[in-house]
Amino acid sequence: MKQLSISLILSLLFSINANATENLKFINPWIPEAPPGASVMAGYMEIHNTSSEDIDIVAINSASFRSIEMHQSKEIDGFAKMLPQKKLSIPARGKLVLKSGSYHLMLIKPAKWLKQGDSINLNFTLSNNAQQKLSIPVKKTRSRVMKCAAGKCGGM
Repeated sequence: MKQLSISLILSLLFSINANATENLKFINPWIPEAPPGASVMAGYMEIHNTSSEDIDIVAINSASFRSIEMHQSKEIDGFAKMLPQKKLSIPARGKLVLKSGSYHLMLIKPAKWLKQGDSINLNFTLSNNAQQKLSIPVKKTRSRVMKCAAGKCGGM
């Protein structure tokens, strides 16, 4: 009987975590291809929350990168700044768009050069300790112009 109770409790806990992550839908995730030797890449996507509760992403990691940071690009006093974020909040029944010049992922120190056609796995940790995995493709872009030195970060 005791084993049955423990088994039932564990099943309930796992189903609660699974339901929390099923509420996040990732739309058009992608990583722009960077030149060989690039030490930083970016990640973009739309994250939809289908639940009636706000969901926070508190950490992201991948075996393909030394670290992953969540950032927001914002103009402050006429200068473009990338502000690290402790979390990404997706409102209940809402979405968060990660794109150039706004919220985005900074993928730091790739383990190898990633080119169009490659896919990498990201592991998202939510504020309730639930985990969600995502495979994200690397895609070529038409052009890439970085203007950080001129006070504007972004491009594409």
